[in-house]
Amino acid sequence: MNTPIHTFLEIYSSSGAVRCHMPGGKGQNNPYDITEINSADSLYECDGIILESENIAASLFGAGASLYSCGGSTLAIQGMLETLREISDKNTIIAGRYSHKSLINSAILLGYDIKWAYPEKYLSAVIPPDEIEKLIDNDTAAVFVSSVDYYGGEADIAAISAVCRKHNIPLLVDNAHGAYRVFTKNHPLTLGADMTADSAHKTLPALTGAAYLHLKDGSLRAAAKRAMNMFGSSSPSYLILDSLDLCNTFINGCLAKAIGVIHNVNVLKGWLSDMGYTLRKSDPMRITIDAAKYGYTGTDFAEILREKGAEAEMSDERYVVLLFSAAQNETDLMRLYKMLRSIPIKTPLSIPEHKLLHPKKELSPRDAYFGRKTTVKTEEAAGKICAGIHTPCPPCVPLVMAGEIIDHDCISELLRYGVDEVQVLL
Repeated sequence: MNTPIHTFLEIYSSSGAVRCHMPGGKGQNNPYDITEINSADSLYECDGIILESENIAASLFGAGASLYSCGGSTLAIQGMLETLREISDKNTIIAGRYSHKSLINSAILLGYDIKWAYPEKYLSAVIPPDEIEKLIDNDTAAVFVSSVDYYGGEADIAAISAVCRKHNIPLLVDNAHGAYRVFTKNHPLTLGADMTADSAHKTLPALTGAAYLHLKDGSLRAAAKRAMNMFGSSSPSYLILDSLDLCNTFINGCLAKAIGVIHNVNVLKGWLSDMGYTLRKSDPMRITIDAAKYGYTGTDFAEILREKGAEAEMSDERYVVLLFSAAQNETDLMRLYKMLRSIPIKTPLSIPEHKLLHPKKELSPRDAYFGRKTTVKTEEAAGKICAGIHTPCPPCVPLVMAGEIIDHDCISELLRYGVDEVQVLL
């Protein structure tokens, strides 16, 4: 498979040219670290090697167009919402409540209002399609959902897509945690999404910040490029672009390896269950351990793993999340198995699940965020209107949204996550 970006970088780095251009490292840190020099193309106005590489990606994902992002799925989501203006003049987005902060930030900047569709559990992507349908009205511009949540819960994209088609409303999907689905044939595009944001760097072999904006309708490509240009850096990293270019060759040639990783993770899940671990139902690329039922807090369990030589993706009071990649080495999984086997089971701990918050909305997110505000102690915020974005990271999901009234349940959860101060309207 052609690697137009990587091939260009190889040729240029071996040419011995005197680098009278940015960046200041002059190739000493990495010979592929360049800027938009002659023939290197330009990310947001591409008609050369970047366009060629993006077209290859589109063919692999089955997209009408695929656009590279050097700003992660955040930039892809920003571009997605601005591109939505090309196909809808409506102003409200129906979104899964536990969406990444990039959605709410983008809505604030672009002036969208949001109606929240609630799951049955905290931090879950599993939104009942009928709950979404109940919220659809004449001002609905689009539906926005996450395909996979941080614990590994999976949205029924096909069913949600059917609701959107019934009402002729576009479906936008945050597939940041599901780029590997290009191998499993259940990518959101395949299931009916109109646009998706995929973080290549989460589950594919690409550098941090590497992501895609996939469009079902290729005619929106130019509009999407303009939208991403509005939010993205004018100096995108060619190191990230190189990794996306090379990722195409992995996707094209490593199906067996990726499916093998999924199989091995599933086998490991079975072994752990047999050993007495309680696992939360999760997607094929992660294992979510209920550490409390094994006798530990999630944070303590993660620290034990750290001492044994493994670093978890996320831990909280109750759970530990182990995230894998389509390029994961089988040896890693065997080492992890031995570590987990060596941790003794203890008396289960009683740790409550996080509450499913339903704060009352008072203002639009934009009006609240750009209003006159001050910072107060969280325990003193009862009855006040939230005016900031307060997101424990991970999972980077706001507990209470700008424009909502902070109630006692909100305060309890904010403090539980260590959020000691919040911004509120004066």
